Amino acid sequence: MSAIAKTASKAKRRPSARRRREVRRAYLVLLPFFIYIALWNLVPLLYGLYLGFTEYNALGSSPKWVGLANFQTFFSVPEYGALLWRQIWMGMLALLCNTVISFLLALALNVQSRVKGIFRTAIYVPNVSAVSATTAVFVALLNPLANQGLNKIITALGGTAVTWSYSQFWMVFWIVAYFVWQRVGPAAIIWLGGLQGIDPSLYEAAKVDGASFWQQVRYITIPGLKFIAMYILLTGIIGAMQMFDVVMFISKGNPFGLTDVLMYRIYRDGFINFNLGMAGAESLVLGVVTVLFALFYLWLQRRSEDE
Repeated sequence: MSAIAKTASKAKRRPSARRRREVRRAYLVLLPFFIYIALWNLVPLLYGLYLGFTEYNALGSSPKWVGLANFQTFFSVPEYGALLWRQIWMGMLALLCNTVISFLLALALNVQSRVKGIFRTAIYVPNVSAVSATTAVFVALLNPLANQGLNKIITALGGTAVTWSYSQFWMVFWIVAYFVWQRVGPAAIIWLGGLQGIDPSLYEAAKVDGASFWQQVRYITIPGLKFIAMYILLTGIIGAMQMFDVVMFISKGNPFGLTDVLMYRIYRDGFINFNLGMAGAESLVLGVVTVLFALFYLWLQRRSEDE
């Protein structure tokens, strides 16, 4: 290789001084964001993981290293397994309902209308509303008195007043209903963006061939939204496995702990019972389970693509 070629090859491999200055400037611009993430996300996360291996009540004593003792307690006490299982099945039920309803809602919103912006804004409003305020409305509707809330309508129609908090079915129903009501808007907007990204000529060709509306949905819309569905389901799994505020405000684990979930127990152990070591261990277990669910979904998705 000639000297000129060697010099040119080295110049290609080695970035120019101007390029290095631009890279340094970019990192300096991003540095405050990295510091913010480290202080408010990474450091608390690592500290919470550390607490899972300690005994700590946060009332004056320092954390005491106990190794895997908290995890042994978690897996040896049946109550924790029941809370984890309830977190899973209630979360997955809410995720399923939210995914289906948001998709159907996106289909309904994917129309040409002068007022479509109003409807799209209206379905997004619950997501930006304060949880404490909106759950208070739900709690008021579930008042057990015959002349209050939904019972007033039921009794006016000749029915019998329902004591909602004494029924696991109704408490789970209202938890899922609130979860979907709050989160259906963002999911529907994402579905809608995916719908508008599908080539309209595909639908025109399908209409010429005599395909019905649901045939177009099955063979054009759903395959065209594959990556949108992956994003919604992955983020939905994370959100469902973090279901906490709706349980705390609406059911508080009632009736008799039958709607209690692991996230609510983490809150009680950490901030009410001051058992931060156990709360850290529970958080780590729930985090690992959430990651495993996400990885399992990705594996199923990749397997279906290979077939």
